[in-house]
Amino acid sequence: MLDFGTAIDTCKEIKSDLPECGNSLWSIEKFEISNEDRESFNLHEAISGMQGGSIRCVEPGTYTRLIRLPSTTVMSDTTAETRDLLPLALDAKGEVLIAGLGLGIAIDLVMRDKDVKHVTVIEISQEIIDLVGDHFKNKYGDRLTIINADILEWKAPKDVHYDYCWFDIWDNICSDNLKDMTKLKRKYAKKAERKGFWAEAGCLIAKRRWG
Repeated sequence: MLDFGTAIDTCKEIKSDLPECGNSLWSIEKFEISNEDRESFNLHEAISGMQGGSIRCVEPGTYTRLIRLPSTTVMSDTTAETRDLLPLALDAKGEVLIAGLGLGIAIDLVMRDKDVKHVTVIEISQEIIDLVGDHFKNKYGDRLTIINADILEWKAPKDVHYDYCWFDIWDNICSDNLKDMTKLKRKYAKKAERKGFWAEAGCLIAKRRWG
């Protein structure tokens, strides 16, 4: 596991090294964040923070995003999103289970930690695996296993116990995600030493605010 300072720095620095590519369902594209984009986004987040939300900031630069065609951005490697991975950076060790492949940022993050021995990724979309799976298998070899399955239905092997599980299968931060999170907490209660969920705090805030 990484200490707090190193984990913060790693989350800020991590970026996708995937090239632009695509298939019939998905596209990986580069995009720019300008100074004006930063000011607009960060002002919105600051206002949300004042209202009880978490502040997620971006910096100008070139980034990578995953798009579900025709036009839905599922994730990116902006600092706003990579900082969401702080719980993973702090707690991952040993045998790690990650739900959601996406741009593979979570894989790259945990693989930097020598305490992480092996990572199993469960990804519901075979098309995502076809698009980027070989890229990560070539980078990490036997330390990485990618399985095409729905994490809500997939059953882990009976003889496997995970030191840490990270669940990141949702497109947006909203209260609707909490039902899935509750199901996964119950499902992995005895299978994992520790668990983390992307943007869980933001989902709880959304539930309190809008029900």
